[in-house]
Amino acid sequence: MSEHPLPISHLSNLLFGGGRCLYMPNGGNLGDNLIACATIQAFRRAGIRWEFMRGGRENIRKGDVVVYGGGGSLVPLYRGGIDCLKFLNTFDCPVIVLPHTVRGHEDFWATTKPMTVFCRDEASLQYLGKFEHVTAMAADDMATGLDLHQKPFSSALRLKEWHDRSGAETTLSAFRGDHESATARNDGRNLDVSELTSPDFSSIESIYSNATFFLSVIASYRFVETDRLHVAVAASLLGIPTVLHDNSYGKNLAVYQQTLKRKFPLLRLAST
Repeated sequence: MSEHPLPISHLSNLLFGGGRCLYMPNGGNLGDNLIACATIQAFRRAGIRWEFMRGGRENIRKGDVVVYGGGGSLVPLYRGGIDCLKFLNTFDCPVIVLPHTVRGHEDFWATTKPMTVFCRDEASLQYLGKFEHVTAMAADDMATGLDLHQKPFSSALRLKEWHDRSGAETTLSAFRGDHESATARNDGRNLDVSELTSPDFSSIESIYSNATFFLSVIASYRFVETDRLHVAVAASLLGIPTVLHDNSYGKNLAVYQQTLKRKFPLLRLAST
């Protein structure tokens, strides 16, 4: 088995000639920030020469590879992710999309220039397989590979250990309140932790700080029930028993089947 996740190994091979990885995170909430955090950690672990994507084609050099961060923005509910890919499609360099959920936007996929897309669920992989210029490959969601033993994330592990010793029985109910929700909770006890702050994805320091905050909030609980995919991932990385509910279009179930049930034995899917 490769030392690095498949998307990182693939990227390393493309950059063998000395080009740069120009990284555009998939913006969003604290769950998306966790993905960006794990991605940067993976770049560093693999020794990839990278920087944030700034500006436009005027900054592209020969040998560069543009990388769009993983997430769930390439579905009909959203336009932002596809608009970013349309912009990146104007560059004269390879474009790689890190593990994503993909649905709809058929007009884009049918006309895109050659593009490599990593898919974090089987339905996305099968869907993109229909399009001539898309190379689709299966891969785990990047956040599932985050190493919490590295600073500054290790502080969340220590906080979790302290709460375990305290013996307090605390449950985090973290359900979303938007159009992706299939099980909205409005009983006054719900804490949608992914929306506690709005990350700006502008620097490594900001991304790492927000990830540490996100992990530390979740580490304060002994049990988690959620329909936020990356609340479940964060809790599982911390070793907290978690029940994950599906979202409105099957994203959570699909990622659970491909990756989460294999990686996280304390995570189970809520019965429907």
